[in-house]
Amino acid sequence: MTSSKQIDNLLLEQTLLERSKTLFAGEEDHYRIWQAQGSPYSYKVMAYMNYRGIKYKKIKSTLTDLQWVDKVAGQSIVPVMLTPDDRVMQDSTPIIEYLESAHEGPETIPDDNALAFVMWLIEDFCDEYMPRMHMHTRWGNALNRSALSHRIARGICYASPDVHTKDLAPMIENRQTGFNKHLGLTSESIRESVDRQISELLAILEEHFTQYQFLLGNRPSIADFALYGPLKVHFYSDPYSNEIMETEAPQTCNWIETIDDLGDVRGCAGQTEFGNWLDYSELPDSLNKLVRFIAKTYLPLAKHCAISSEKREKQYSAVIDGHTATFSTHHYRGWAFEQMQLRYTHLTASTKDQLNDLLSSNGIMPDLISDGLFHNGLFDGFTPPFIENGIPDARIKRIKEKQASASA
Repeated sequence: MTSSKQIDNLLLEQTLLERSKTLFAGEEDHYRIWQAQGSPYSYKVMAYMNYRGIKYKKIKSTLTDLQWVDKVAGQSIVPVMLTPDDRVMQDSTPIIEYLESAHEGPETIPDDNALAFVMWLIEDFCDEYMPRMHMHTRWGNALNRSALSHRIARGICYASPDVHTKDLAPMIENRQTGFNKHLGLTSESIRESVDRQISELLAILEEHFTQYQFLLGNRPSIADFALYGPLKVHFYSDPYSNEIMETEAPQTCNWIETIDDLGDVRGCAGQTEFGNWLDYSELPDSLNKLVRFIAKTYLPLAKHCAISSEKREKQYSAVIDGHTATFSTHHYRGWAFEQMQLRYTHLTASTKDQLNDLLSSNGIMPDLISDGLFHNGLFDGFTPPFIENGIPDARIKRIKEKQASASA
């Protein structure tokens, strides 16, 4: 039986949710972001907006909200944002690119086009390869599985009287561990390889953050926010992974906490003065190591995914860090790799000359473009970050059409 106190708490939660979705007087310029505590992309966008002073209202993605998100975005995925004039936005990278051009504030893209390309390379690695690493740690051990299935369930159940954390958590755990086969996490030897990759990445970051405050020098770039998302939300916040972070990468933990505080005026905590970008001609060895790491992890995964997507194949194999694994084709990842290729091809000849030594000596080139551009066609008409007519891309549109046909 539900007590009167429980009913009062539930009504308060529901009231708070409704207030968070409403723009009151003085809030007309606020964005609204549907986010989740376990979503690295949500924290990537919010940390970026905090740093640049872009106003927003943070909204919990409850069961009811996820149903709304599915309706407007074509799938239950966060973050989804509403502009002050109610346009729907989805996809963290295009959201940030739009906000960068639409709002004044400290710039997060270097003026040096060669350095900016390194930034975009790191950014895409964080978005498209790091999920394999953090899904491995989050769902690959009992402590994280138990804690995170309940944490995610708790967020979904907020203000929902008929859905309870203890009932939903097992379903979430079962669903999430099912992604192992899609991410090529199908054997102990492969998982051990991913463990080594995590330690290697943390060692590179630790070396770098011992010398510099941020990835591209002493001011934050978009790459910092892209890296912050998975490191903060998965590795730093998950109990099993946090022990790894604290023991192997204390300077990286400090960097996470610096990003946490950006834009926060409470207690004068947020940093407001910053140094300069790195001089591209004097890139440190730590960034060369990071680019080399990206070449042996992200590049084979993303490129073979793009090839498979173009051919409309359901699976593909890739050799990553010496281990062959089979993955499910993620069409968006294929599209994202095409965007990375286009970023390179659109550079001037002089910028490509600047980049040649870094990319070639560390294994990015020639593989990035040696087999031409990969265009899967499923995202033709895609207008990120804005979702027009409730359909984000042709792939989702086709799924919806099949669903409608099956139910007819």
